[in-house]
Amino acid sequence: MNITINYEPNEKQKLFHECDADEVVYGGAKGGGKSCALVMECLAYGLENAGASMYIFRETYDDLEANIIREWKEKVPRELYSYHESKHVATLINGTSVKFRYIRNFADAEGYQGRSMDWIGVDELTKHEKKSIQVLLSCLRSPKGFKPTFRGTCNPGGIGHTWVKEDFIEATEYGKKPTIDEVTNNKRVFIPAKVYDNVVLMQNDPNYVKRLENLPEKERKAFLDGDWDIFEGQYFGEFKRHIHVVEPFVIPQSWQRFRFLDYGLDMLAAYWAAIDTQGNVFVYKELYESDLIISSAAQRIKDMTNEDIKLTYAPPDLWNRRQDTGKSASDLFRENGIPFVKANNERIQGWLNLKEWLKPYETLDEQTGETVTTARLKLFSNCVNLIRTLPQLQRDEKDPNDVASEPHELTHGPDALRYFCSMRMRPSKKAQEKDPDNPTPQEKHQKAVKAMTGGRANVSAFTKW
Repeated sequence: MNITINYEPNEKQKLFHECDADEVVYGGAKGGGKSCALVMECLAYGLENAGASMYIFRETYDDLEANIIREWKEKVPRELYSYHESKHVATLINGTSVKFRYIRNFADAEGYQGRSMDWIGVDELTKHEKKSIQVLLSCLRSPKGFKPTFRGTCNPGGIGHTWVKEDFIEATEYGKKPTIDEVTNNKRVFIPAKVYDNVVLMQNDPNYVKRLENLPEKERKAFLDGDWDIFEGQYFGEFKRHIHVVEPFVIPQSWQRFRFLDYGLDMLAAYWAAIDTQGNVFVYKELYESDLIISSAAQRIKDMTNEDIKLTYAPPDLWNRRQDTGKSASDLFRENGIPFVKANNERIQGWLNLKEWLKPYETLDEQTGETVTTARLKLFSNCVNLIRTLPQLQRDEKDPNDVASEPHELTHGPDALRYFCSMRMRPSKKAQEKDPDNPTPQEKHQKAVKAMTGGRANVSAFTKW
């Protein structure tokens, strides 16, 4: 029996189908033919491996119906499979089963632990946390001896933007070479695709590109150009690893030091920060641990503190008193040697304060005199969870001035930092300029220029402060 499959892959889709890597991610911009390629790759694997157990995931069944299942029904000839509508399962004529499933969060992903999956496909990979995908990958095994295979598609943006960028985009130098995962030893490949690669779409809907070109700058760069350095919905677009993350150094004893934290049984996120003589903040130590009762949490904080701390900021909810004891969490922390100062918990103003601290600005290098880009707030590279979660925070859909509260795991470290920034207002430029004991790099440069010119030059032209 001859069956014709109405599918002619474009050049990037061919690369996707021909790639034999363990894990392949395909995409980068909208309209590149990603969903179609994922469906056809699923079909090819299913026909080649009779009796395989295969899964395709998206975040909701509505998304599955509108994209993946629609593509399947349009592209795959009915002679090749039967479909169970209520169970969302396609069974190929050779016994392979393709299950269309959803995962909205980590709890959904955990529901699949213990299953054996020969092949996993995730459409819109960047809409998922890394730990959710790691749970699925732990199910990737083949008792029948087939090659365990993972395939994903994505656009820039979403809560998974940062980890997908790090693991698949940057690790492969934006698709120039494969990489090997250090933990699993799996070979990973990224195949970039843009709308211009989708010949069928360009022919059938030539105005689609014009609609993408008409988007606001951020969305246009992400969805048309596949720009991974900026994406829709990111709250802290100011955050840049090369600006805000620094390697640890010995902090002078004269710098004031503070602690700030967010506490619950689900997570203790505590941080230590130092303020230099120019008012710049360096977050230099992180404690990120779950399932700690208050006495244990206080002890862990004390164990990690070997310096003089001026103040420790904590959220107001820790002052709520329990009906059974009449004591608050703050009382218990104080009894265990960790006194708190109640922080301001105004969310929107707090996030805006943090954005001000993160905002990059240009200044003059005090050694070279060259213009450099820096920021008032820096994170030591050992604060791995704060560095991981801060750039992943999304805008709240109902209030774009606020940060989305879900996924909750992403908010612990940033919330703690927000409390600190709410209480430590950024020093004004005017105040800095008037501090004769602590001249800014710009003032030092001005002084040097005056010395060279005998005070005759218009030194104000030499600074961008």
